[in-house]
Amino acid sequence: MENKLCKNMKVMAGMADNRGRLSIPAVFSLCMDLATEHGAMIELGFDDLAEKGLFWLTTKTKLKFAKMPGMLADLSAESWPEKPGRIRCNRFYRLTCGGELVAEGKSEWAIISRESGKLIPPSEVYPEELVHDPEVICEEPFTRLRDDFAGCEVLERYKVRSTDIDLGQHMNNVAYVRVLFGAIPCRKWEELEIREVEVAFKSQSFEGEELTICRREAEDGFEIGILHADGKLAVVAAVRC
Repeated sequence: MENKLCKNMKVMAGMADNRGRLSIPAVFSLCMDLATEHGAMIELGFDDLAEKGLFWLTTKTKLKFAKMPGMLADLSAESWPEKPGRIRCNRFYRLTCGGELVAEGKSEWAIISRESGKLIPPSEVYPEELVHDPEVICEEPFTRLRDDFAGCEVLERYKVRSTDIDLGQHMNNVAYVRVLFGAIPCRKWEELEIREVEVAFKSQSFEGEELTICRREAEDGFEIGILHADGKLAVVAAVRC
């Protein structure tokens, strides 16, 4: 059983930002796709879990960025799961171009029962024959991001669209990333050299909901909260420059 997914691809036009470079939201999307593809290869894909009344839930993602390549550049992508803990598990990602690092990071995942909504120990579903790759990247723990955005700058309000909805019938994780990046103008992003983006997914959003996107300054960049109408957080993200 292949414990690491390795594949080659190109930076296509739909993955590029306004400067013609691989965009950060596209990297988040690539990581999701890599996890989906490799999960199916190791019998932990959407269909495999659905047969057992389960599905994957991404709780956090941290990605670090180096030099972003331009359109039609050749990318090498890798993804592999860490040996799972009692309830949660990490998956690692690495993108390179011409042997140079583009981005690397990790996501924290959990398995949840569709019927009860309870978290299921990964040991109950992980294939016994899967030998985990020992390499670990981004060894530091995920940051505990503050939940309170009261009094912070409101960037915009966003109505969840049908195109944001995934197989779980709620807003897709990458859709949140595109919303938070879309809330800030291109000229502002052009002034920044982003070295890291960390996102914590707190609660589900559904089609037709109106979300509020707020921003607060931080010592090494800024943080963005995506809030429900009742003020509860859907997503909180730290952008570090």
